[in-house]
Amino acid sequence: MASEQSANSTQSLKRVLTRKDLFSMGVGQVIGSGIMVMSISALEMTGRSLPFAFLISSFLVLLQAIPVILLGSVVRLRGGQYSQAALLIGEKFSGFYIISYIFSNLSISMYATGLTTYIVSLVPALAPYAKIASTLVLVAFFVLNYYGIEWLAKAQNVMFVLLVMGLLMFVGIGLPKVQWNGYFGNTLFNQNFMSNGVLGLLEASTYLTLATGGAQTIINFSAECVNPKKDIPIVIISSTLLVAGLYALIAVCIGGILPPDQVISIGNLAPIAQSIMPAPLYYFFIICGAMFALGTTLNATVGWVTKPLLQACEDGWLPSGLARLHPKYKTPYILQLIFLVVNLFPIWFGLNIATMGKMVQIITKVILIILILGIRKLPVLWPEAWEKSPFHVSDGMLNVMTVVCVLAQGIQICLSFRNLQSRIIVFNIIMFVCAFIFAQVRYRSGKVKVMPSYEFK
Repeated sequence: MASEQSANSTQSLKRVLTRKDLFSMGVGQVIGSGIMVMSISALEMTGRSLPFAFLISSFLVLLQAIPVILLGSVVRLRGGQYSQAALLIGEKFSGFYIISYIFSNLSISMYATGLTTYIVSLVPALAPYAKIASTLVLVAFFVLNYYGIEWLAKAQNVMFVLLVMGLLMFVGIGLPKVQWNGYFGNTLFNQNFMSNGVLGLLEASTYLTLATGGAQTIINFSAECVNPKKDIPIVIISSTLLVAGLYALIAVCIGGILPPDQVISIGNLAPIAQSIMPAPLYYFFIICGAMFALGTTLNATVGWVTKPLLQACEDGWLPSGLARLHPKYKTPYILQLIFLVVNLFPIWFGLNIATMGKMVQIITKVILIILILGIRKLPVLWPEAWEKSPFHVSDGMLNVMTVVCVLAQGIQICLSFRNLQSRIIVFNIIMFVCAFIFAQVRYRSGKVKVMPSYEFK
């Protein structure tokens, strides 16, 4: 049974995104603050073993993406991750999920803040005005997305090409300058290869799952895809693996060219690039490699972040008026404005990037465990469609995959709490309590009518 189509329904969104568009979205979503900013925090955690931290994190990311890959190969999820929560767990959980989802996407501000650090690297005189610059960056990308999915896709494809050129240039110039003789030893820069031991490597790997795990969020573009059941699973897997290999090569350059303290003190890749590149190439890298890496992530995130909320409004969890679509561009401009305002707070209160990364990471991983457990319902919900899926496995194998994925997420949550500030732990507890209370109260109000938000075409 399908919900009635209205002017503000997810059924009204334009279905124009091809596999090529999704691939640039997926890669652009992954390549962002992870390699350009978060990698520096991870370098402090694990030292020159950073390439292995990236590779381990990509494996963990594919494990946590299994529910999205399997479900996305069977149905079109018009509400993206929200529809996934409602289908696999239940109606009340979808209300709990949507509140958690709003909090977890405070990370949008992290991309704008990271991009600004590179702007300041080019124009040091802007350093005192970094918060204003971050605000303008955030506003610019929300304005771009206001004009619709076509503009978003065009901008993404252009930035994607220049981004890849910039990163390949960094790798091509940087690898020959790595101090290979001592890289895998324990004496280079007076630092051990694995500076904080195995636990430090695993902590960095867990932290970097936020950096390598963006591809699965393209499920939120499902309502706007031409062929989501085939394209989305393929793009999630291919973009994650491609970026993992590129990240590992870049990480070698991060750890093996300059002393880590020198890189950590700046907080980005600018000092490495400046030490190995002539001025014209350095500027190209900063603009096309670094800025566009964060820009593509920010652009894609602003594009998909409102789609689950759009469906939640249609189902009554949030006021329906918030889901109003622009009559011409078909963009949920009120929801976009709300996300813009909410994400200005971390910028102006000065939350650092490592803190914001860990804050949203714990929220995300707890939700992921619940969704992973729910994937076992797939053979019951749509047995015929599941049988036809190219990712179909036996019930026994599905149970094994579920157990492995849950264990991996549980370990990551434990590692995330290592050295975590008490205020962040308190924030997570308060957020979960608020989400639980909201779901119970709103559902009992009678205003919630969760409609089917999936299709088999």
